[in-house]
Amino acid sequence: MHGESTLTLYIPDLFGFQSTLSKVSKEELSQLPEIKLPVLEKWLSRGVRKESNHKDDTFISEFGISVEKNNDKHHAALSLLAENVSDIDVSVKTYWLRADPVNIQPDRDTALLAAHEDLALTQEEANKLVDQINKHFTEEPWELYTFAPHRWYLRLDKKASLKTFPLAKVLGEDINQFMPAGDDKNYWFKITNEIQMLLHGTNVNFERESRNMWTANSIWLWGGGYLPDNSNLKSKYKKIITNNILFTGIARYCGCNVLPVDERFDSNIEVGNNFIVLDMLSEYVQRRDLYTFTQKSNEMEAVFFTYYNKLLESGKIDKIQLITDTGITITVTQKLLRRWWRRIKPFSGFKNA
Repeated sequence: MHGESTLTLYIPDLFGFQSTLSKVSKEELSQLPEIKLPVLEKWLSRGVRKESNHKDDTFISEFGISVEKNNDKHHAALSLLAENVSDIDVSVKTYWLRADPVNIQPDRDTALLAAHEDLALTQEEANKLVDQINKHFTEEPWELYTFAPHRWYLRLDKKASLKTFPLAKVLGEDINQFMPAGDDKNYWFKITNEIQMLLHGTNVNFERESRNMWTANSIWLWGGGYLPDNSNLKSKYKKIITNNILFTGIARYCGCNVLPVDERFDSNIEVGNNFIVLDMLSEYVQRRDLYTFTQKSNEMEAVFFTYYNKLLESGKIDKIQLITDTGITITVTQKLLRRWWRRIKPFSGFKNA
């Protein structure tokens, strides 16, 4: 008899195309790959729904991490725990802010955040850009670091009064709808504008432009905060399986084991509570690529959902908990799956789960 075990799946952007799918014609639908999600549809149709009070914070509150209302989440500080650095102070006393390189394209009255990881910066290019920014702003109470080409971090001497939007929510959007708010917004608006002018004249961007590549012509500020105090933290999870830098940092913060997501399944997920991040759909939502989104959803069904469902039906795990970024949690058990009177709806029929 194994100990009670819950498998929690966090799948951001699972419902990223629901409004589109509900409107497409049969002819348009025929141009897409056929949606083949029988296991997921069964979970959604027969599982028990629960709505979170913290729509955007469900995944963080799952780990018992305190989140202050109307403040940024601690993404920068938590992510830093997973970066390959040893000489950086990440603590409850050091304020960190993500300042990721992006490409912003002016478009009439708007400015679109066009690219982030699509910039395909090298680490050498990132190092040169960050070094130029730091040399230009030596008198300011902050310093910029890069530990990966597309992940840049600002270490501030004191807390910033700034409410920001996560980069993932802004990609492909008009940035004017997502500008930082708070008492320090004017200071950071001025600094960001200066950085844009500085980046425009760098050799790195001149060379990239000559090769018809995206230029890193701005930064996006988000996810600021101190590392939360974890002195009373007790995580209910034994293991986090993820390829995501934030969740790798959360795993280290909570003292959980961390493993990468791949198709070699680990039998240890049959014991205790385990948290798996399946975030491979997000980039296709950001790119408005419904075709590839459908393909990837089908792949997730075939590779992951089918396997996890077998574990549930065979009694090797007791419960599956599905969390999305809509704030809805779906709980599935053997008993719930046997509710034959609950008609199984097609995936396109669900609004937000």
